[in-house]
Amino acid sequence: MSQEIITPSVESATLRESETAKYQSEATASREPQAAESQIGGTPSGRSRGSRPWWLFVVIFIVSQLAAAGVTLAISRPQHGGTAVISGSVVPALFAANALAIVLFMLWRPRTITGRSTLQGLRGRGSRRTALMFLLALPVIVLVNIIQEAFFPEIPDLVGEDTMLAIMHNPLGLLTVAVLGPVAEELLFRGGVQTDLSLRFSHQGWFVPIAFSALLFALIHMNPAQMPVAFILGVVLGFAYWWTGSLVAPILIHVFNNSFACLMGYLTPDDNSIVSLLGGSTGAGLAAVISLFMLFLVLRQVHKEGLESLENS
Repeated sequence: MSQEIITPSVESATLRESETAKYQSEATASREPQAAESQIGGTPSGRSRGSRPWWLFVVIFIVSQLAAAGVTLAISRPQHGGTAVISGSVVPALFAANALAIVLFMLWRPRTITGRSTLQGLRGRGSRRTALMFLLALPVIVLVNIIQEAFFPEIPDLVGEDTMLAIMHNPLGLLTVAVLGPVAEELLFRGGVQTDLSLRFSHQGWFVPIAFSALLFALIHMNPAQMPVAFILGVVLGFAYWWTGSLVAPILIHVFNNSFACLMGYLTPDDNSIVSLLGGSTGAGLAAVISLFMLFLVLRQVHKEGLESLENS
């Protein structure tokens, strides 16, 4: 009789334990996709339901440029003289194009791009990594500009120094080139293109999506003189996004790069040359050596922060 009482109790306890284990297993499985979706710059397995196709952001960039330029030029009054045309038509077109790109990105952004995920680049370990990426970008920017001027000075420049100087001497143009443009391009090419490519090519590691998005970033400038620097800078920006998991680092680096280019235009208006800014070949050589040493120190610190563990994750 006592055995008849004990046996159902044991069976019911076993059944409850089985049901509890099943419930915990289902709960864990349901949380895993959410964890995958929360990764921003990493390489989660499979495509997130909230992702957008990478080509959508390229289309947004092209359409915003063409639409804003067309509308602005259509409503602008005819003006004479190169600087007047740039100030009256080209600069408003550039400003409108980048503003439109930002608005369209916010409408179709991936779910993983949130204010919280972006601001993690300013908090705790994220802020340290953002600072490291900024320090990494400084010597790279100096080096690639020196190398291009020293070894590839004949690459055709389709924009022209006069056009760029006219844009930079316009307050709205300066704001667009130094701040608004970098923000728009980072949202689209890192936040949009690279995020989707990281999901599509997660099995191939971190370099493929970074390199492909950097290549698109270089080609979209449609200016041979800018493409080599834009590609290398795109790799640095992509790595900064992947390593920090936040858009803060690539935006800050991009803003600095464009602001530095504007500063060069003001300080060396005759040739817009970093070699001239550094006092000639001797100064440029010394700057290159210092940049290489700085690059070595920063990369060593990046390694200490756990690059190997992230790469193998």
